[in-house]
Amino acid sequence: MRLRTFNAPDMKLAMQMIRETMGSEAIIISTSRSSSGEGIVVTAASEHIAEKKAMPAPPVTSFLHAVSFTTSLVLEQIEATLRFHSTPDYIVTHLVDTARHLCLQGNDIHTDFTRLMAASFQYAPLPLDQDTYALMLVGAPGTGKTMTIAKMASQVVMEKKRPIVITTDNKRAGGVEQLSAFTTILGLTLHVADNCGELWRLLQEHGHHNRILIDTGGVNPYNQGDLRELAEYIKLDRSIEPILVASAGSDSAEADDMARAFAPLGVRRILVTRIDAARRYGSVLTAAYSGKLAFSHASNSSRIIGEFVTFDPMTLTQLLLRYQEKNTA
Repeated sequence: MRLRTFNAPDMKLAMQMIRETMGSEAIIISTSRSSSGEGIVVTAASEHIAEKKAMPAPPVTSFLHAVSFTTSLVLEQIEATLRFHSTPDYIVTHLVDTARHLCLQGNDIHTDFTRLMAASFQYAPLPLDQDTYALMLVGAPGTGKTMTIAKMASQVVMEKKRPIVITTDNKRAGGVEQLSAFTTILGLTLHVADNCGELWRLLQEHGHHNRILIDTGGVNPYNQGDLRELAEYIKLDRSIEPILVASAGSDSAEADDMARAFAPLGVRRILVTRIDAARRYGSVLTAAYSGKLAFSHASNSSRIIGEFVTFDPMTLTQLLLRYQEKNTA
């Protein structure tokens, strides 16, 4: 067995170098990042018929085990895509291992990726078409909660229903005024709750058999006081479901911290904003994985009407593979 190590800026070029140098029968033995942090190091092997006493291959140290070339190529494509999106190593390990057990065929990367996303994450759309719910959007400052509340309200109004819109965001300058401008356009009244008691009163007045949308101020996930204050709002009524709002394109480590901070408050779903303004979505995967959160909806523009879509495995796959399509166009 002949072994050879290749250094390349990305997996696509590494695979091309392997095929040209060692032929299509070569298999991937290991992959790792280069010591400089830029590019990757790939070790490949090619076995010739004449070599009856081939030396055993070294222990596999990468995420990918030595498998058939077709399967290996699929797993390499998946790993390369995940790494492009700055997905943390522990999530890459989990997803590649899941892909290996799915026995993907390699005929269509979109189909394979969609199967992987369906098997690896949960999906639970928001119940905006129902007659009774109380959804509270929570998250760090600047994630787009107020704009998302406006989009949700507009979608409900377009279905000829009237939601009750409440905001507790009375600390941010212009927060109430911004949402009020949107609700006025929609012909709705914005209710402002300056404290827990006021929110309780509004819920008692409007909350029975109604559609409640609650906007909240940005919460610092590293400030326990902020988290406790938000928890008091959430605990006012069992009908309130907190939904984590996270913007795409953020740092994966920060997304991990944020998801772990908000999950104990009862957050079970994540709504992703600004997917149109991001190219890497590793933070989105990280937040869902670390917080054990189900994907609900995604917002992909700053327009109030429309552009608010249900998040499913196909949507996630399209986001993750979008850069490949642009590079090969």
